[in-house]
Amino acid sequence: MEMCRLVGIECQEVAGHSKGIGYRQGRSLRNVKSDHLWNAVLLGGQWFLMDACWGAGRVDMEHESFVKRFDDFYFLTDPEEFIVSHFPDEERWQLLEAPITLDEFERRVFKTSAFFAMGLRLIQPQHCHLVTDEGEANISLGFSRPATFTYEITPHQDFLHCGTAEQKDSSRSSFGLLTVSQRSMNLQLLPPARGVYNLRLYARPGSASALLSWVCSFTVECPEARATEEIPENPYLSWGLQPGAASLGVAASNRGSEVAEAEEGRFELLLKTSRSLMMLCELAHPELEAPVTKRCLASQIQADLLTCHVLCPSRGFYRLSVFVRDYEKTDAKFQNAANFLLHCKGEAAGRDELFPANLSSACGPGTRTSEAGLSKFSHTAALVSTPQGKCNITFQNQRDLELHATLSRGDQKKAAAFPLARHLFCTYTDSKVTVSVGLPEAGTYRLGLYARTVPGGEFNPMCDFVLRNGCERAQLPFPCIYAAWKKGCVLFEPREGLLDAASWVRFRVRVPGAQRVCVVGQGRSELKLNKSRVWEGDVFSGEAAAELKLVANSGNSGDMAVLITFNVVKPFAASRVEVEAPGY
Repeated sequence: MEMCRLVGIECQEVAGHSKGIGYRQGRSLRNVKSDHLWNAVLLGGQWFLMDACWGAGRVDMEHESFVKRFDDFYFLTDPEEFIVSHFPDEERWQLLEAPITLDEFERRVFKTSAFFAMGLRLIQPQHCHLVTDEGEANISLGFSRPATFTYEITPHQDFLHCGTAEQKDSSRSSFGLLTVSQRSMNLQLLPPARGVYNLRLYARPGSASALLSWVCSFTVECPEARATEEIPENPYLSWGLQPGAASLGVAASNRGSEVAEAEEGRFELLLKTSRSLMMLCELAHPELEAPVTKRCLASQIQADLLTCHVLCPSRGFYRLSVFVRDYEKTDAKFQNAANFLLHCKGEAAGRDELFPANLSSACGPGTRTSEAGLSKFSHTAALVSTPQGKCNITFQNQRDLELHATLSRGDQKKAAAFPLARHLFCTYTDSKVTVSVGLPEAGTYRLGLYARTVPGGEFNPMCDFVLRNGCERAQLPFPCIYAAWKKGCVLFEPREGLLDAASWVRFRVRVPGAQRVCVVGQGRSELKLNKSRVWEGDVFSGEAAAELKLVANSGNSGDMAVLITFNVVKPFAASRVEVEAPGY
């Protein structure tokens, strides 16, 4: 008033109630003497409201100190916004066309200056006191610019507005589902027990990295809590795509911010990208340990698409968090791009169905295989079903890289007759590669593909395939391969590595550059070269427990190199694969 007097501005002192120091939410102000003062100034023939006290800072009740913080919101404030926190003793100083009552002032939701500065809009409820319906209360805010939100719920103990922090960096509360869509935020609040609670909402602009600011408050009364499954903590605040996901290169998702049902314990997430990204995924469940949840994820990374396959082995809620970085920037940190809340309320995935341990971060063909010149894959997805217990995966090796493939599983039920390496057979012809797999029993397998991208260097992982085998019938192992089996060699028959004893077996094989090809067992059988450059002939297998060796000579010397070997077994044993494997 004194400063206005000195410059000739008409100024009035306004007495009334405020929702600041001393205000206790839920207590009536009727018959309570007002204890705050602010001002009204006359500018250009129009009255304006201002509170120099609130505009100068706030009181830290915990440390009993005044914190200086200029806030120009409380200077020449819109009366419709000023009435949210200031109720004058004289009705005329509301400066409203339709003045409100003290009861209405008490019921109105308290909104801080940050609420208005961020352009937020209260959708529901319109009053500050909520009563849960079947253990649930819903709060919705609208916004015109992207924003990040979180909340804090605490037991009600004569809640004093200025008695708790006005800013925070994250939320450790899991008593609700906070989802953010393109233009609104919704909080489905689920108090943990009967009682009265204080609820604070916090927000910040979507592109900001500062602390979140307190924007509004509610009192929540819960007559009866709902029996709910525990919701995993979400340290990354809201659900769905993060407000800054587009800047990280994530353009769109096949899932929104709402809870996603994992039908039969399975879920698939697709993220469209605007540039090539690397992805890591994290799955959390209140009752599952990290080693188990790691076996619930399989990710595929392609130039414009990220795919994450999820298995849910237990009922309840899961948090699926996605982290990305630019593919080329290997030194850059992964940043959180999205978080999804999954719910498995029906049939869960079996523990024996989980993905194999030690899966690569990139399953299926994608960016990594393309960079290495591996293309035209016959199977473009990371998950491959083998209803007959076998499959052939083919692709082009355009740079003629040295390749290596492995087969493994983590839940083998019994000792195997043959190592899994015998259930894998690779054929290289020109630029085409064929990886043949015949699985010994039902289950989930990992097929790993590796390539030596630098001459003399190490084999680097290219991609993994997850093979889901539902066939109970065991596939016979392939022949045992030796180093002399090189590019261009093709085995037409027999393909099985187990041969019946005392039987004639037709051999057909292509061996580029060979001068002589034989099958050696109890005797030696010469194969003949036909017009199609295929070595062929009929060979007697001999006695059980013997071994047949396919050998070849490719030079002027008489030395013969072993290409592949076959085990000779009793006829009934070959069909059941219950034999002792010689040499293993």
